Amino acid sequence: YRRGIHGCGFKSLAKRFKIKGGHTLIAQRYRQWDGTSESLERKSGGGRPRSVTKQEVALDPGYWMEIANFRRFLQRIGNDRLIFFDETAVYCTMYPRRTLVTPGQQALIIVDKPSAYASCYDLIGAINGSQPVACMVLTPDDRKEKDIKGVRKYIVNEWILKKLAPAINRLIDNVHLICDKSRVHNELDMMQAFKDANCPSVIGIHYIPTASTKYISPLDNTIWHSLKETLRGLYPITAKIAGAYRKSAISYGADVFYDQPH
Repeated sequence: YRRGIHGCGFKSLAKRFKIKGGHTLIAQRYRQWDGTSESLERKSGGGRPRSVTKQEVALDPGYWMEIANFRRFLQRIGNDRLIFFDETAVYCTMYPRRTLVTPGQQALIIVDKPSAYASCYDLIGAINGSQPVACMVLTPDDRKEKDIKGVRKYIVNEWILKKLAPAINRLIDNVHLICDKSRVHNELDMMQAFKDANCPSVIGIHYIPTASTKYISPLDNTIWHSLKETLRGLYPITAKIAGAYRKSAISYGADVFYDQPH
């Protein structure tokens, strides 16, 4: 780099040597350089931590220990006093993700409209160990009327006030609510909604450890998948609840490490 000399500027050098980061990267490294190669080495600093892959997460012993500890906590509580709740979306147009093709042919599914642009229903549901507890459906018209593109915090709190809390009052005392760490699940707001609904039965709200909902919540994969299959007319949801709780290893005596990769 030579300042003021044609063809030796940052942009010219980036173009000539095809630098991936462009002239901005060269300028950054030039300011960083103090005449030694060590000054150009990357240094760990603050800011956002490095993201890890799914494979790294799955093989991390600490990750599975956190899941195991949470499962042990849940196993000390009767399944009927564990109420899981979650949200999901169901598109009016739901195409199969797999198909059969002859060798050498590209896998294609001919559709009238991409599913990403299809009308969407938002579902909020809660179950305990033996039955559905409460649910709510936001139709495409509801989404349009409320000017929202998905479930919002106030929607969840309104559902608790009008649907979930009355259902719990009719069902059982001393229950624990289990949910993921979605930003719509604010503990203070949700507990206030139960208080406003005069529902003293809820002992507390517990958050599932990060990135482990599919291993702990019976709703996340098993029941929501069954629900979407039910919409295709296959089988009823209630028959799947007991199996979903077993798969989540939250029933008393279950092996909390049974699904850890080896």
